Amino acid sequence: MKNIFLFCFFILLFNNQQIIAQNKLYEPIKKYKLQLRAYDYESKDDLAGTYIKLYNLTKQRLADSAIVIDGIATFTLDKGNNYDIIGQRTHYMARRANFNAACYLQDPKKVFCVSGINIENVTRQADGSDFIEAGIVMKKIELNDFFKFENIRYDFNKWEIRPDAAQELNNLVQILKDNPDIVVELGSHTDARSSDFYNLNLSQKRAESAVEYIVKKGKILQNRITAKGYGETKLLNKCDDGVACSEFEHTMNRRTEIKITGYLVNGIPVDLKGKTVISGYKN
Repeated sequence: MKNIFLFCFFILLFNNQQIIAQNKLYEPIKKYKLQLRAYDYESKDDLAGTYIKLYNLTKQRLADSAIVIDGIATFTLDKGNNYDIIGQRTHYMARRANFNAACYLQDPKKVFCVSGINIENVTRQADGSDFIEAGIVMKKIELNDFFKFENIRYDFNKWEIRPDAAQELNNLVQILKDNPDIVVELGSHTDARSSDFYNLNLSQKRAESAVEYIVKKGKILQNRITAKGYGETKLLNKCDDGVACSEFEHTMNRRTEIKITGYLVNGIPVDLKGKTVISGYKN
């Protein structure tokens, strides 16, 4: 009698496990419906006509694309996938953002993770999906605008590209690929320690080394980027020759900056707001 009971118990347990497994198997994949509003950085006006691409990093393919109409574009994203969002518009810097619908795998406390977009509202839909309203801000291209890269480091008295610096330069390569119409200057800056001549020479070699990496490794056209060593001529703080400063204060002056010096449309230089594309000075 006992054996019959145990047999029936295991049959019941097996059937329950099958039911659980089936429920897991056929559990619908959670969806995120992302509604993006593209708007201008300064005026906050909606930017109809902005082209937005949704790239699935998990599957390494373009998942969707849309043109902003009536101020918004809507996409459907799957849980467990990581996405890049790229906004593009003529005369604007391309905007690259990220929506990671798989970050819960690393941190169970998180549902999804975003960067580069502003979440405005999240509501749960009747079908179990989350409806997310967000904004992506677009900034107009301006001559002499610059981007600072803090983590391009060199060994003492050296200008060879280190592995950690290469990773940061790869980010710059991505910016240039996302914005194929901009022409830039890569400027290298030092702190005020050592002589003016030494710092100017060292910074020029470092700038040239970085540009060489970008052109060769990143396959960026040479005519889109130039190297300029500034040495200690453009300090950001008081730390000039003879001034006592902390190491942190000196670090603020050791930097690499990318300055926009020109803009091309179909390879032809275009005048932006009365400024020349080469010098940036007013005509």
